[in-house]
Amino acid sequence: MHLFILTDTELVYPSEVVFQKVLDIIELGKVSSHFQFYIVGNHLPITYQELYIANNNVTLLKIEQAEKLTAEIADVVVIHFGANFKGSSQFPHYFIPLSTPHLNLNSSWLSKRKKLTIFKNYLKKATAVFCINDWSIDSLSNQYPSFVKKMQEAWLPISLLPKLEWVDLCATRDELTQSNNYFLSFTPLDNLIPTLKEFSVFKKWQQTTMSLVFILHNNNQLEQARQILKGYKYQDSVVLKTLPALKIEWIAAAYTILLDEIDFDKTSIIEWAVHYDVPLLFNQNKLQSTSWLNAGEVFLFFEKNAISNHFKLYYKDEMFRQARVKIAKEWLVELTEHRNLNHFIKIPIDLKS
Repeated sequence: MHLFILTDTELVYPSEVVFQKVLDIIELGKVSSHFQFYIVGNHLPITYQELYIANNNVTLLKIEQAEKLTAEIADVVVIHFGANFKGSSQFPHYFIPLSTPHLNLNSSWLSKRKKLTIFKNYLKKATAVFCINDWSIDSLSNQYPSFVKKMQEAWLPISLLPKLEWVDLCATRDELTQSNNYFLSFTPLDNLIPTLKEFSVFKKWQQTTMSLVFILHNNNQLEQARQILKGYKYQDSVVLKTLPALKIEWIAAAYTILLDEIDFDKTSIIEWAVHYDVPLLFNQNKLQSTSWLNAGEVFLFFEKNAISNHFKLYYKDEMFRQARVKIAKEWLVELTEHRNLNHFIKIPIDLKS
């Protein structure tokens, strides 16, 4: 079977998540000589190129090369995260959605409508829609009930995450925060000011070099956040980045991670954080799947001093911090065992051409 995995996407994801998922698919497919992988993309980082071609059954292609090749071979299957290429419409397409346009609340009406149309077209054309965990399938089923019959729960292991040593984490902190420890915050733009106020309380309590790194959805939000920061007392301790630019190293090097009003689009990030022993703080959220609650500590972020008190607690009590990490580790083991016992779709082993 010739598996064409498309790494470019029309949807807003961290590229790092897509590249890592591709690596996971290759790893699962190694058990069978039946698969020949073609990793298709015009913007593959060198690091991932090297990881992909370390496998003998992997070929890297630009999009134009893939278009030509599919005209010459049979038994083709396309796996994608929100992409297409010319000449592939006659082949089975397996769509792995890592987010939906519904989750970008700050987009313009026109932009969001366009992305929703694109997303729905991918659902229509898909042979099957693979949801990478229970939170994903629950969320997508609620948003797109007419496509429920196409949705199947699948999972990919996270065993191939890079091994990061102390020196790697120090280099990441040097790059992001001039070597300071930092809280990493996935915060909607509307909640930026309340979070900054809580950070101010923490900074006043302890004269610390701790920084706060916000991950914004796109460049437009980034610019709005810059305007908000003007005049903020601790702006030198605040760093702004965008979601598409997110790196695994930013997760691994964080002191603690805040997840505010998230949906299934952050589940890969949650698993990465637990893997790298980084504690998670969740804003109480009706969208959060109950099976993911033990991944971190859940509380109402904007009760007075709630975030600042947690900043203080995690900063001053390393034993408590490690205890929360231990609970999350146990949760991840249980989640993995649950996936194995329930025989969810394994990509690419269970695909049909």
